Formats: sequence, C-alpha cells, structure tokens
Amino acid sequence: MVRGTPLIAALLTFVPPAEARVTRIVIGATADPDLVLSDGAPFPIKRITGRAFGELDPKDPHNAIIQDLRLAPRNAKGKVEYQATFQLILPSDPEKMSGLLWHDVPNRGGRVTIVAAERNAGDVGLSSGWQGDNSGATSQDLDAREVVVVPIAKNPDGSPITGKVLGRIVNRGGPESQPIMVQANPLPYRPATLDTKKATLTAHSHETVDGKVTVHAVIASRDWAWARCDAARPFPGTPDPTQICLKRGFDAKLLYQVVFTARDPYVLGVGFAAFRDVASFFRNAEKDDAGTPNPIAGRIKWVIGRGVSQSGNYLRQSIHLGFNQDEAGRQVYDGAWPIIAGRRIALNFRWAQPDGVLELYQAGSEGPQWWAPWQDKVRGLPARSILDRCTASRTCPKIIEHFGSAEVWALKLTPEWVGTDAREDIPLPENVRRYYIPSTTHGGGVGGFIRATTKPAPAANNSPPARARKRQ
Repeated sequence: MVRGTPLIAALLTFVPPAEARVTRIVIGATADPDLVLSDGAPFPIKRITGRAFGELDPKDPHNAIIQDLRLAPRNAKGKVEYQATFQLILPSDPEKMSGLLWHDVPNRGGRVTIVAAERNAGDVGLSSGWQGDNSGATSQDLDAREVVVVPIAKNPDGSPITGKVLGRIVNRGGPESQPIMVQANPLPYRPATLDTKKATLTAHSHETVDGKVTVHAVIASRDWAWARCDAARPFPGTPDPTQICLKRGFDAKLLYQVVFTARDPYVLGVGFAAFRDVASFFRNAEKDDAGTPNPIAGRIKWVIGRGVSQSGNYLRQSIHLGFNQDEAGRQVYDGAWPIIAGRRIALNFRWAQPDGVLELYQAGSEGPQWWAPWQDKVRGLPARSILDRCTASRTCPKIIEHFGSAEVWALKLTPEWVGTDAREDIPLPENVRRYYIPSTTHGGGVGGFIRATTKPAPAANNSPPARARKRQ
C-alpha cells in the first residue's frame, strides 16, 4: 500500500460546508409510524412530513440569478430566509434503502408519493415545496400541501414595490362577478387600490396568435368595480380585490383584460434554491445546525429529479438557471426526468405567474427551449442551450424526457426539436435521451387491455350461392 493513501482518500472525500443552506428541519408532529401499505410492500414503509428552514446568501454567485433576492429582507447574518414543506417515503429499516432518492416536483402544491414499485424496491421518495405565490391550490397550507414560504421584495428604503400587472377573463359570461384566473388558480397579485380609475379594463372581440388585438370597448371606470356581485348583491357588489363586477355583466363572446398597479412582489425565484437545498441536505448532511439528524443520512448514492407537466417545466428551468449546483459547488441531481414538459416554468422574474401555461401573453417560452446550443434565427438570438450553465460548472445531470402528441399539437413542443425556423433537427447531447409516445393525451390515458373475449363477426361471404355453384 502506498504511504499516505488514507490521508489522500480523506482529502478527496472531504466536502467543505456550505455557507448558506438548510439550517434546520422540523419533523411534523403527525408523522406516521411504520406504515405497511396495502399494495404488497415486502417491508414496513414510513412516511415523514416536516419543514425545512433555510437561508440564502444574496452575494453568493450560485444565488445571484434570483430576481429581487437583494431586495428581500435579511436576518442578522445578512441572509435571506425561507421555509419549505417536505415529505419523505422510506423503508422503516434503513438497511432496506436502495440508495436511490426520487425528488419529485409537486404540481401546484400537490404532495407526491412514490409508486409501489419504487417503494417496494427500497427507493426513498422526497417531495418538497417550490411554488411560493400563495394562490389557490398553492396557498400556504403547511400541513397538507407542498409549498415554500418566500419573502416579499421591498425597495431599499423599506417602502413597498409596485408595478403593472395584466390579468385576463376568458370565455366566461353572466351577471355575476368573475375572478381573474391563471390556468386553474387565482392571479397571485392584488391591486394596490380598489379605485378603478387607477386601472384599465378593456373588452377584446378578436385576437390573433401573433398578438394583434381588436378592442371591442374600453370599460368606463364607473361601470365596473373590484367587487364580488351576484343576484343577491348587484353592482357595485361587495369590495373584493380578487373579483371584477361589471355593471351590465360579462359577455362570454368577449375577452376582458385588466391592467392594474399591484404591490408586494414575491421573490419567487427563492423556490429554485429551496428545492435545490432540500435535496442537497437530505443527500449530504448528517444533521442540521440544531443537531436534528437527517433521517436518511449516509444512505443516498443517487438522486433523480422528476416532474410532470408544470413540474417538468420547473426542472427544465431549474437546470437552465444553474440550480443543479448547490452553494458548496456540489452537483445535486445525477439524473433529471422532465415528463410531458415542452417549455420552462415562468418563475424567476418580478410579478411571475408560475401557474400559466401557453396562452397568449403568458411567459415561459423565452430563450432556448433546446438541450444543445442552437441559434434562434427567428428571434435573432445567439446559439444557446438549457444546459449552458451546468456545462460550464460540470454539473449537468443525465436527462430522460418523453412526450405525447398533445404536447406537439397543443403545447408548442416542436421548437425544442427543430428550433424556431424548423429547417433541421437540433441534435441531442450525449447526456439526453428523448422518447415520443404518439396518439396520447396530455399525461396519457389509463392504458391497459380488455380481458373479456368477444365473438368475432361472421366473415363476409363473397362466394356464389349454393344453387349457382351447382350449375358451375
């Protein structure tokens, strides 16, 4: 044996502590004891829920890309704080752990539990919060959903930040008031004032995909209100910053668009760092700063990030912005599996709306949508790729993505394949595998086969009648 080998090995495996990270975990009081699931688990399975408390250094290059992080309140150490919920599904016996951690990205706050096949193999499932817009299904229900509590940005003098926000009411009519929705959740921002003179409401009769709008009318400020109204509460209704009440009701044939001044933007990009740091803690840490042990310390060899639809879009954007590297410079995910996700989540800018999809005026398709460096000739952008930052830091994961026909026809997937000019296919890097499943809806169908046998229909008889045959 070569002298000094143990010392060299120790130096190679030494990882310097991160300056800012998950500092404390709190295991929920309602955490389940050993839970033997009813799907044939070969050993007891345990569920642990809790919260992770973290802090971020706004000066750290790994966090510098987060919009408005420098305008967020700081603690006595000059760090920005957050908290995120989490759930762990794991074998009760640590010796049964396979070493593989699935980190599932929740879709609009919905907690994710790994499937039976993964549990039965001894895999560990981690689900944790990333979406902090406090709206609808992503509201801050810290006991039932996966959310992250992020700070609100303030001006350097401590005064509120304000800015213009656009909201739309589409395909809804009737005399009742209507909420401003983004996909299935309310718009996360509220008007700074309920004075309708400070906002503009227009009705559109026609819009094209390239943004040419035919304005039907500009609604006079006296003819609408920030209010809830119905038959029992006619116009002007009861004041409500989440609803619009029209004096003559809504026409379902028109689209209504409101532009108003909002205040107090969330620092939503903190969600990227919180998700990154929760994964890094459970992968690398022995215990938190208070001595609370990591329930899976020393048991994890590989981590795969996985997300479906909106959650897959999150993964693509997280990789693009460089969040597969933690503040200690370590690679967080060995693999990433974005599923039926044809764009990047709209999260890291002021007044972001992460619930948006691909409707007109909704963000998420800016910049490169492809894995290899490719020039965007139509939009006049240089050759860039989603993997640029992780390539530079040598922290790119292995990637598998798969899609169906719904993503091609309805979710603008094809620019990822052929760019914006569609002249040729964009090559895939060595670390990316792509699978296409044709004739499927968004998310796929239930699949399977019909077991019942059916009697085959009698075959068509094209031979001549018997009497005719006898003559032949």
